[in-house]
Amino acid sequence: MEMKRIKFKSENSAGDGVGMLIGNPSVCGRGLVVLHEWWGMTQQIIDEGSLLARDGQMTVLVCDVYRGKIAVNREQAGHYVGDLDWDGAVKDVSAAARYLMSAGCTKVIYSFISQNIVI
Repeated sequence: MEMKRIKFKSENSAGDGVGMLIGNPSVCGRGLVVLHEWWGMTQQIIDEGSLLARDGQMTVLVCDVYRGKIAVNREQAGHYVGDLDWDGAVKDVSAAARYLMSAGCTKVIYSFISQNIVI
């Protein structure tokens, strides 16, 4: 399955959104925007996104609202989530969905992954 880091246009004042695209939106009509937990876009979250893409036969975009920062302990994770620009993060998530739609997905849903629980 194809996997690559991408940038996508966002109205976030911090600039373009970033994430990991898993699958090919022009081939698969369904898309899923995955949000990481307070640690950031870790390899575990990318792996979970890959499993969802494969098992759900869809394209997954793991949206990195921390823009590259990954916490190494609970204290740091708490600071990252506490300092998050929530308005900007919402704009990034919306932009991620728009990216999938413009790339060929006809239906896009959202998911938050935490401790192997998909909501």
